[in-house]
Amino acid sequence: MFKLNLKIALRNLWRNRGITSINVGGLATALAAFILVVLYFTYETSFDKINPNYNNIYVVGRIYPDFKTNYTSPPFAKAIKQNFPEVENAGITKRGFFEFTIKNGKNTLFAKNFMQADYNAAKILDLKPTGGLEKPAGEADRLSYLSEESMKVLFPNKTDNKPEMVGMGASNSGITSKINGSITNNLHSNITFDGISIGNEIGQGENYGYNNYTTYIQVKPGTDVANLEQKITDLYRKELLKGETDQKTIEEIKGVSTFLDPLANLHLRPKAGNDAPYKILIALSVLGILILVIACINFTNLSIAQATKRAKEVGVKK
Repeated sequence: MFKLNLKIALRNLWRNRGITSINVGGLATALAAFILVVLYFTYETSFDKINPNYNNIYVVGRIYPDFKTNYTSPPFAKAIKQNFPEVENAGITKRGFFEFTIKNGKNTLFAKNFMQADYNAAKILDLKPTGGLEKPAGEADRLSYLSEESMKVLFPNKTDNKPEMVGMGASNSGITSKINGSITNNLHSNITFDGISIGNEIGQGENYGYNNYTTYIQVKPGTDVANLEQKITDLYRKELLKGETDQKTIEEIKGVSTFLDPLANLHLRPKAGNDAPYKILIALSVLGILILVIACINFTNLSIAQATKRAKEVGVKK
């Protein structure tokens, strides 16, 4: 019986080649488009999800009357950690704003994206040097790492993870630095780099006027983030008002606030940035669903239209 039904089905498909190609081709194309949209949606919404503390990490930003920014000053992270027990950890990072060369003999690397981070930020962001994350021995010590791709450029034949000395800047500068090893650079993340320097603290001696650092905090599960956000705003205003006597400046400080932006937002819809990628992603997702629905409706209509032609076959079978 199965062979008979299969033979009849194949003969019907071949007899109605035009309808079959429209049916099968349309549905297959719609499914392919839908699957591609789903894959793209999954990719775009999964940045940094490899971090075990993904749901509890926030960027601290500042709100002024005419703009928002993710940049803060070095002392702010320490003040947040000291004043709020619901904050498990707080750390800062700083991006390099210029390109420089790193040399090993004839091998040269142009580092365009070098980052500094304190030890707490490295733990929050789950940075993983080969051999594990180590705490620098002294307050002024730095542990420098290059991404695995960068290490291959400078040391193509290197098989171990021992520290190496490299030249920095121009060949005649005489400046050298120690590279402690390689570090995994997760490209599916908002935090990418050619190399990174990790210290116990960075930005020592800089006050609240140096707003060129990014502050990350890790909160305890179940924390009331909205309440914490308001408390951090109060703390920030209090810190800025210390020793301030100018009335105009005091009034301006009272108009400043802070915000907490989840790590999940940074790629598609940061509070201090453009959310156009998020809107485009939603539009593509809706379009993918519509394409699949229309193809299913088209497939059903064509199948129903062909049903009357099968009446003779049904009668013969009976």
